[in-house]
Amino acid sequence: MSFTYRSHPITVLFGKGSFKKIEDHLGDYSSCFVIANDRMDEQVKLLQNSEALKTVTRFEKVIQHVPQTFVDEAENVLRKNPSDVIIAIGGGSAIGLAKALALKTEHPIIAVPSTYSGSEQTNIWGISSGGGKTTGKSPRVLPKLVIYDTDLTQSLPVKLAVKSGMNAMAHLMEAVYAPDGNPVTKTMALRGIEYIKTGLNEVAKEQRLTQEANENLLMGAFIAGRSLGEVSMSLHHKTAHVLGGSFGMDHAGVHTVLQPYVLEYQWEYLSDEIRNNFTDSLGLLPAFELKMLAQNGGAETNLQQIGFQREDINKAVEIILSKPYANVAPLKENRLIEMLENAFLGKLKRKPE
Repeated sequence: MSFTYRSHPITVLFGKGSFKKIEDHLGDYSSCFVIANDRMDEQVKLLQNSEALKTVTRFEKVIQHVPQTFVDEAENVLRKNPSDVIIAIGGGSAIGLAKALALKTEHPIIAVPSTYSGSEQTNIWGISSGGGKTTGKSPRVLPKLVIYDTDLTQSLPVKLAVKSGMNAMAHLMEAVYAPDGNPVTKTMALRGIEYIKTGLNEVAKEQRLTQEANENLLMGAFIAGRSLGEVSMSLHHKTAHVLGGSFGMDHAGVHTVLQPYVLEYQWEYLSDEIRNNFTDSLGLLPAFELKMLAQNGGAETNLQQIGFQREDINKAVEIILSKPYANVAPLKENRLIEMLENAFLGKLKRKPE
C-alpha cells in the first residue's frame, strides 16, 4: 500500500437538465467563445439569452483529431472577439479544439460533453498536422467546470452511443493495469467498467438508448475521464492515436475495435490479481466479452469493417514503436504486427468453445 495518487481540481455538475444551471457558475465571466456545431443550437441560445453574458461568439467548425488549420482559424476568430472563457459543447472533438486554443491563449474552459469521450476530465491535448498527431499534457487545458447533462447524450444514435461507451471503456481498461497506477484510481476504474457494461447491456437488450442506459454510460464516462487524467495510458491509446492521427480512422471506432486484441496482447503479463479483476468485472473471457459488448450493440469489431487497410499494418507498428513509453507487456514488432493482424480479421486467441 505504497503509492502516489494525483487528482485534478474540476467542478462537476451531473444530472438531467444540469446545463440550465450554467449561469450560476459563470462567476465574473461576461463574454464567452462557444465551440458548438449546429446540433447544439438550443444550448447556444440559452447562453445568448443569459443575463450574465454580454457577448457570445460562436465557432461551429468541429472535426476529429483537431487539425492545426482549424486551431489557427478558431484562434483568429477568438482574437477578433475577445472573450473571458471558452465553452465547448459537444464530443471529444469540440473539447479537443477548446484545449488546443487554451494551450496557447490560457483561456479557462467550461466543458459540456455530448458523448462519452472522457476528454473533459483530463489535462491531455492533441493536435493533428502533416499526417500525424501530437499529444501532450498541460494544466492550461484542464477544464474548470464540466457539466454532464444527460439530456445532451440522450439523443445519441444507438451505434454512436455504443462506440462512445466503448471509448470510455478503453480508458478504464488501461487505468486498471497502468504502469503508474494506484489502488484509488484502479478501484474507481473497476466501478466504471461496471457502469459501462450495465449501460451497454441495456442498450443491446432494448436496442435503444434508454434513460437508464444513458445515465450509466455517462457516469462510467465521468469515471473513465478521471481515470484517464490520473494515470498514464499505454499500448491501447498509443495505437488508437496512431490509427486515428496517421491513417484518418474514426476515433471511437478504433477504440471499440482494438480493446479485445490489446487486452490479449497484455494478458500474460498482467498479475493474477488484475486478471481476476477483469474476469470478475467482465466474465471468464474478458477480451471476448469486450468484443460481444460492442457487437451486441451493433458496432464494428474488426479493423477491416472500419476501413483500415491491411497493407498499413507494418507502417502503423513502425509509428507505434517510434516513441518509447511504459507498457505492462514488452513492445515487440512481431507481436504488434500479430495484434493488428488479429484486429483486422476479428480473430481472438481465446474464445468460447
